[in-house]
Amino acid sequence: MENARLTSLLTVVSSTITLSVMLFITIGSGIAIEYGLISLLALIGWLKFSYKSTPSQTNTLPKYILGIVLIVALNTVRYTADFSQFVYLNYNQWFTESFTLNHMQWFVWMVCLPVSLLLFGGYYLSKRQTVGYFFAWWGFIYFTIESLIQLQVELGNYSSYNHVYYLGLILAMLLFYISVSGILKLIKPKEEEQKIEDYQPLTKKQKNLWSLLLVTFVVVYAVTLYTQAGPLPVGVIVGSMMGGMIGWRKTTSNIPADPYKLVPLYLLLQALFYIHVGEEVLTHFNRGIASISGHPWSDVEFDYVITFLGPIFWVFGAYSLWKRQVFGNFILWFMIVGMILGEPTHFLVFPIVRMVKEGIGYEYFSGMYTALFPMIPAILGLIIIVKDHKKHKKAINNV
Repeated sequence: MENARLTSLLTVVSSTITLSVMLFITIGSGIAIEYGLISLLALIGWLKFSYKSTPSQTNTLPKYILGIVLIVALNTVRYTADFSQFVYLNYNQWFTESFTLNHMQWFVWMVCLPVSLLLFGGYYLSKRQTVGYFFAWWGFIYFTIESLIQLQVELGNYSSYNHVYYLGLILAMLLFYISVSGILKLIKPKEEEQKIEDYQPLTKKQKNLWSLLLVTFVVVYAVTLYTQAGPLPVGVIVGSMMGGMIGWRKTTSNIPADPYKLVPLYLLLQALFYIHVGEEVLTHFNRGIASISGHPWSDVEFDYVITFLGPIFWVFGAYSLWKRQVFGNFILWFMIVGMILGEPTHFLVFPIVRMVKEGIGYEYFSGMYTALFPMIPAILGLIIIVKDHKKHKKAINNV
């Protein structure tokens, strides 16, 4: 156990130093100082309160996940307010001369990178591993710093910043509350395990009402996506949703998935999938789809639906799954079906359609390099759900 803790400590120290140096060289001193300071404070808190004894994750993980949801929501508002341009124009001295902070660079370094790290951290935290509590400290301190930055931008730049109905201010205050309460949970942890046995199965009427609500959600999403991107992505994403609906009704609508088994895999899936989304942003997935479907899909529409608004719901699904709620169990199934059946389209459908349509060879299509990685936790999650469902049915039949 002591060797495992020492390995975690050395990994954390070496990784944080490497990340800070890389950011300093690539982007500039501003973000390097921010990440370095966050990592230093997180290391101090971790070593003092969470390193030698690993507390329960029950009280920490939900707030940690909600913090990720809020930071994605805050970045959505920042995107609307053209936050990256505002920062670059007003704080240009914090960036290297060779670096230009446009939307793409902002998303990769200041959205995709931290959110992916936080999701990986959630995986380790949900597994109750020692390094997971470093990520918990890092995440809550990161949320605190980002909320304070947003408060300064909102309140200190009344006329020069696009406030977007002050949604950024509201989200910053919520994020600050979550981060401070999360830090207090880490300082004074309570050993209260989540009770997963006290659950009343949905009645047939409840299941049907939830199904109607979820189908309505799917239809609204499908219509929105169709008007933006045409039928091709709708077939993949909405097909995954309907497949998830069937899987949910057959299994986890009866007995919710075990959060201790499935939440870690779901968070790992989300981390790998968000990295995949980052590749799609860098390589303009929407333009690739538009070229083979003949239906234009603008960068702005793609950014809102896929990189910002979608992840708010997907990550919230982890919180709901931890709480054994219907929404989380449906989203779990949707993501499993989507990763197993939807992501291979980057290899088996999109480039082949382009071959036929444009008369070219089999070539790289946007998102291809990272498409299959989220399939691994999705397949493992599917196996666990099926096994637990069979075990539950067998127990009922033996009664």
